[in-house]
Amino acid sequence: MVTLTRPTRLCLILLVLCIPFLSMMVSVAQAQITYRVDQEWVQIWINTDGSIDLRYNITLTYLSGSFEGIVTVGMPKSGFAIVFVRSLQNATLQYSSALQGSGIDVTLSPKPSLGGPSTFIVYAKVPGMVSKDTTNPGNVGMLFYPTTFSTATGSIASLRVKIVLPQGVNSTSVKYPSGAQWDSVDMDGNNLYVYWARTGWSPGQTFTSGVSFPEKYVSLAAGPSIWVYAVAAFAIIAVVGVAVAVAIPRIGKAAYEKPRVSVEALGSLRNLTAVEAGVVLGGKPVRVLTMILYGLLLKRIVTVTETDPLLKLKKTERPRGEPSPTLRYYEIDYLKAIQPEGTLDDKILAQAYVGLTDTVNKKLRGYSREDTVNYYRSIANQAWTQVTQAGTPELKGDALDKNIEWLLTDEKFNDKFKTVFPPNMVILPLPGWWWYWGIPRYPIGQTGVPTSTSTMARPIPGQDFANNVVRGVETTSNNLVKNVQEFANRLIPAQQAAAGEQSVRGKSSCVCACHACACACACVSCACACSGGGAR
Repeated sequence: MVTLTRPTRLCLILLVLCIPFLSMMVSVAQAQITYRVDQEWVQIWINTDGSIDLRYNITLTYLSGSFEGIVTVGMPKSGFAIVFVRSLQNATLQYSSALQGSGIDVTLSPKPSLGGPSTFIVYAKVPGMVSKDTTNPGNVGMLFYPTTFSTATGSIASLRVKIVLPQGVNSTSVKYPSGAQWDSVDMDGNNLYVYWARTGWSPGQTFTSGVSFPEKYVSLAAGPSIWVYAVAAFAIIAVVGVAVAVAIPRIGKAAYEKPRVSVEALGSLRNLTAVEAGVVLGGKPVRVLTMILYGLLLKRIVTVTETDPLLKLKKTERPRGEPSPTLRYYEIDYLKAIQPEGTLDDKILAQAYVGLTDTVNKKLRGYSREDTVNYYRSIANQAWTQVTQAGTPELKGDALDKNIEWLLTDEKFNDKFKTVFPPNMVILPLPGWWWYWGIPRYPIGQTGVPTSTSTMARPIPGQDFANNVVRGVETTSNNLVKNVQEFANRLIPAQQAAAGEQSVRGKSSCVCACHACACACACVSCACACSGGGAR
């Protein structure tokens, strides 16, 4: 008979006690799965009663782990009705309710294999998705956030959203949410549609889409008072809060998150030109267009022949053999606006500005607008510091000449410029300071200097010098276009996009369980934002 020593007996006891925990750890390890979302295509049809038809086309691939083959797809709001759930081969798939009634669990069949993509289609009807647009009287609007997959790895290779509007809506009457401008507008039969497409989209990042259009194209039923929605909102918040507090998370299933207007993970965008930075910093369109003009003047592409009552330009003929400077896309578009008599075509000029704004917004995708704004404000501040710290009038002028493009991005340019030169300072404007001489009106020689300015240079009090510069900028900006109101109307969508998220945060009149639902054009049923998905 073998007698166990006390230490041996203790080891055996501990081993027996640890077996259940080891089994649990093995089970958990087996349950851990990884998957990626290859595509998420969404098509929405807005119906005349304010409801939508919603179709998801989703492809995902399981990469590792022991999985069940169940995918959770979030719905815009409760009350939806599933029309069908099918595989790519048109086979009917089983599903059940999920996400506290705001989503479904789809069972893939046959069960996917590791590394093999699985595609399925969900078709649903969702009521009450359209509501009145309080920021654009006479309009109705809808925001839509495709379901997210926060537990997925990698990125979504192809994310697409297509919204088909009621028949009769035209491209001139639709607007988009702040920071969510569509990529294209086209026709789907007799109906207008707007379209977004992204590649490499983070699966857990909320994507914002939506439209605002004239109310006459839908018939919305009268709903309960705002107090009813408020009470319901607080009830939903309480229920969700309790559920989150007491529920045990299931591995592989995405958390139920509140929506955000955007998730920006790349920090500031630091390769913009001064003109593009002017857009990000919220510069007035005419000021930004003036900056483009100054760039063309600096490159000696155009000269100014008249400034009053309208600005008139003339394209400059370069000396033979001298290469032409490289033009940026917005400079090329600006030049297209010059008419034979020298005035600028308001419509083409507006298109140039909208094209600039669209390009800047596309460049900003994935970057933090707030961080980018702060970065370029710091660039402008550094430029002002160089000017103010210059010891002599000549050095101040040289610092201005070096930094004028970045100084113009500052919305307080006029006031700051006048404070740079104290009353007792006298300055001699140099012939090469093109930005001072009221914009060159004379033929430019090979030196880049207006041929008549050399005889105009004389000492001038600093305050007069500053006033002349500011007056020149204001005159140029004020006389760019013929009809200011029509020009402004053409820029409304671009101005809304350039304004960014900060202009509307905290101003939502929506009352719902999900906060921060405001947008520049459509105040909608915010509950539509609460949708999240996952796979297990």
